[in-house]
Amino acid sequence: MICSNPECKGEFLPKRSDSKHCSLYCITRNKFLKRKDHYTKYQKKYHKEKFEERKQFNIDRNKIYYQENKEKIAKRNKLYNQQNQEKLKARRKKYRENNKDKILIQAKEYRERNKNRINKQISEWQKANRDKCRAKDAKRRAIQLKAVPKFANLNKIKEIYKNCPKGYEVDHIIPLQGKTICGLHIETNLQYLSIKANRSKGNKLIQLNN
Repeated sequence: MICSNPECKGEFLPKRSDSKHCSLYCITRNKFLKRKDHYTKYQKKYHKEKFEERKQFNIDRNKIYYQENKEKIAKRNKLYNQQNQEKLKARRKKYRENNKDKILIQAKEYRERNKNRINKQISEWQKANRDKCRAKDAKRRAIQLKAVPKFANLNKIKEIYKNCPKGYEVDHIIPLQGKTICGLHIETNLQYLSIKANRSKGNKLIQLNN
């Protein structure tokens, strides 16, 4: 006789006339193969239900473990970060490049949710670092003064700043502190950009049509 199990198909001597399998394993295995799709769906459903049941339990357990091992986890993470700086830096850079829009949306939502806290932090930092703020403002004014040529129309520049639409900022088309080229603080080098576009532009040379 030939075993009915398709994975076996071995020859055997039957002890009974109605025997179709060479062993108990082949009997069980053949039953499973006939209803393989059913068992697979059942297992997936069972594991999914068990996962949902234990999901909150696992979250609570992890929270308790973290609270009890804060220092240990912090030391371990610090050591890992020190030993894998280049790897983490490359990973973060790749993530930022692949998720620019997502990061901007998340940052905007975070600022909107935490306006008061962020403003308080900025105010406290400015009070504690007045020397740095004054140095930064003085540097900016000095750069602008050097970048203002004699032929600049100062009245026109003031008008451009005065008429800046709500939600927009006055931007230098050619940045005053560009990496490859530095622009002038003149009326023809100014444009209106949305706050989001101006922040993402930085010191790059990008002109947008308004």
